[in-house]
Formats: sequence, structure tokens, C-alpha cells
Amino acid sequence: MNQEEKVNATHTEAESIAGVEINDLEHIPNVAEVEKQLVRTLDRRLMIWAFFGYFANGMDRNNMPNAQTTGLSDDLKLVNNEYNWAITMFFIGYIVLQIPSNYIITKVRPSIMLPLVVFTWGAVVCFMALVTNVKGLYGLRICLGFAEAAFYPGIVFLLGSWYTKEELGTRTAVFVAGSQVSGAFSGLISGAIANGLDGAHGMRGWKWLFIIEGLIAVVIGIIGFFVIPDFPATTKFITGAHREVAVIRLERQGKNNAGTGLNMQTFRNLFTTPFIYLFTCMFICMQMGMGFLQNFPIILKEIGYQADFANYMMVPIWVWVGVVVIAQGYLSDKLGYRPFHILAGALYTLVWYIILVAVNGGNVPTVLLFISAYMIPPVFGISPIMMTWVNEIYACDLETRALAIAIINSLGNLAPNFINVEVWSIVDVPEYRLGKIVTMGMIAAMIVMCSVAYFLQKNKIMLPKPSQRVIDEEMNKKITPISQGDDNGF
Repeated sequence: MNQEEKVNATHTEAESIAGVEINDLEHIPNVAEVEKQLVRTLDRRLMIWAFFGYFANGMDRNNMPNAQTTGLSDDLKLVNNEYNWAITMFFIGYIVLQIPSNYIITKVRPSIMLPLVVFTWGAVVCFMALVTNVKGLYGLRICLGFAEAAFYPGIVFLLGSWYTKEELGTRTAVFVAGSQVSGAFSGLISGAIANGLDGAHGMRGWKWLFIIEGLIAVVIGIIGFFVIPDFPATTKFITGAHREVAVIRLERQGKNNAGTGLNMQTFRNLFTTPFIYLFTCMFICMQMGMGFLQNFPIILKEIGYQADFANYMMVPIWVWVGVVVIAQGYLSDKLGYRPFHILAGALYTLVWYIILVAVNGGNVPTVLLFISAYMIPPVFGISPIMMTWVNEIYACDLETRALAIAIINSLGNLAPNFINVEVWSIVDVPEYRLGKIVTMGMIAAMIVMCSVAYFLQKNKIMLPKPSQRVIDEEMNKKITPISQGDDNGF
């Protein structure tokens, strides 16, 4: 069977489900209640696990500064930029495996792959307590990047494989909020370890930090094997009417969960349509918009506050970020029009960056500094809304959707790590004038690109196409109309 026949066979199978209209579900008693039960099951099993998985992800990825304060550099004798390189090593592994891992998830069981990923990175973090030199630290940081690479795009893809357009924004936002909440609690955990366990049983605090935070991920990973689903048509604990409703409600919205394999149309959808480029650049700009909060503790310390106070001040801020992110996701589901919510968050954030640049040459009063920290969080809410929009734009094809999510997230995370080195340079603290100006410009660029993407989608210009639709169009071009033949023959 050649590739075209395979695509046709897969499409025919999907078509038998997609052809069922909402009235055809009348044979299911209490169909509305069945759908509510389905969503509640997904929320209890998939959403709660995904939230705590990303909570552990945020802690384990970003625990290096906390380890640094409890003796990491002293014990490993790190010099010059070795500590900064240890942080960078993570992103080497993280970027390299993200795209292939999100293709693999379309071919295997997510209920096995994703918990295994969490378990593996938890074990890697635990082993980091055993390193004795910088080479060992570098090696395990790369391995940590490899292990974590599949989690974020994999969960975003899996959420898009279950939830409808009216549900997906809120769920993606709740998932992303797990990382923000981890930012609040990681400081509290590291502080407790530094005060209570530093030196216990002959081990420094950074070793205990890696062991405890790694074990949290290991436990979450093990739980995942028993709770999260695969895909709507293959999940063992969702059967009968619940499975039928799960499949049909997504097919009605044009989402194809039947894999066709990699083919030329997959690559056409990705690289010959403008959306992958627009969303990747928008994601980079959005990540840059987070720079002020990411450097806020350094600013506080530089203007005279103690280091512990600066870290503790981030706890309520990160909690507030989580609340804002979930609220934005909920509103995008309730009101629709994802681009409008991205534009609103970007415009609001842009206003506050303009204030931070314009007032006193960037050296703003302390009160305004704290107000700005609580006003900028809407930029964080853009991320889940954007990924929800990506799920919708690429709904026509399973593999295209998976790869698009991974490409946007991997490249969108890679570029800011290089840009931030220069524009948010530590020598510019506390004003960070260059960082604020560059970020202001990039947020303005994001507004323009989001408007362009919305215009293209609204007018159905260069939208991704399912494989069968392309084949049908090509066949139609080859068919010579009879009337045309008659004209030529006589």
C-alpha cells in the first residue's frame, strides 16, 4: 500500500466518525450528562497530574540559584562562568530532543511516555546530589534537559487531543500555572532546607535540595502511570458512551486525532504556511516580556534589600501570576477570539514597560517598582492562550499539530536565553534600561504579528490543510471535465 492509499484509508476511518452529527448522539441516554462526566474525569486525572507535573518541572529546572545559595559553587569549586554554563547546559538537551519527542508521542502511549519522562528527570535530579566536579554537573544538567524536553509540548498536545475549544484555554492555563506556583514554593522549600538540613548527616543543603525535589518528581511520575489517559479512541478507562462522545465532540470541531504518519503535507503545513514563523517569533517576544519579573529579586537586592527578603517577596508575586494566568485562560474560553486576549495582554504589558522606561530614566521609585511587578503578569498568560490557538490552527492533522507545538516551544525558549545575556546584563542593574527598551520593542512586534496571524486565519489565507483535502484537490485538477473534452473534440 503506497502513501496515498494509506492516507485515504486513514481518512475513510476518521470520516466515519466525523460524519456523525450532534443529533446522531441521541441514541446515548443523557448525552449532556455523559459529556460532563467525561470532562470531570479528565480534570480529575489528567489536569491535576499535569499541574503537579509542571510544578515539579519548574522546581527541578530552576533550582540552581537555590542550590547556589547553599554551597554548590564552593563544594564543586566552580570558577568564572562555570555556574552560568551549568545552567545553559540544560537548554542544550532541552532543545535537541523536544521536536523528535513530540513526534514520538503520536506513535506511543502518552500514559506511559509522560510519566516515564517525569520519573526519569526526578531520578536525574536526585543523582545530581552525587556530583563532585563541574564535569559531572554539566553532564547531568544536559541529561536533565533531555529528560524534561518531552513534558511541556507533550502535555499541551495531549490536552488538545481531549478538550474542545470551549474548554482548552482554561485547562492549558491551569497546567502552565503549575510552573508559576512552583516559583512561589521553591524559595520556601529551599529556605527550609537551608535552615533545617544544611549539614545534616554530613551533607550540604544543595545536596538535600536535589534529593528532596527530585523525589517529588519521582513520586509524581509513578502516580502518572495509573491516572493519565492516552487518546480518546484508545484510553482503557474511558469506554462506551464516554469514548464515543470524546471522539465525536472533537471531530465536530475539525480536530483530527487519527494519525496519518509523516508525509509531504505535514511539512507543507509546517514550513510553507506563515503560522509557524509568526507563532515562533511571537513566543520569543512573549518570553522576553517576562524579563522584568525574572530579574526582580536582583533589582531588589541591588537597591538595598536583603537577599532572603528579595526571594520571599517573589512568593506572593508568583502566586498572583498563577491566578492571572488561569483567569486569562478562562476568559479566552468564555469569550472566544484567542487573538484578542493575546493582544489585550500584550498591550497592557507594553504600557507598563513604557512606564518603567520613561519614569526617571528607568530608575523608578520603589513603590512603582512593586506596583509594576504586580501589573506585568498578564504577559505570562499569553503563553497558554497562544498554545491553545496553535492547537486550533493545526487541528487538521495529528502529526502537524504535535510538531508545530514542539517547534514553537523549543525555538521560542532557545532564542531568549541568548538575547537575555546581553539585554538584561547584570552590569545594568538596577535600571536595566536596555532590557526594558528591547522588551518594549519586542512586545510591540508581537502585537503586529498577532494581528497578522488573526487576519490570515479570519480570511482563511494559507491555513494548514489535512492530507485528504490536498489529495482531493490534486485529483480534481487531473480530471478533465466532459464539457471541455466535447469542445476540444468537435
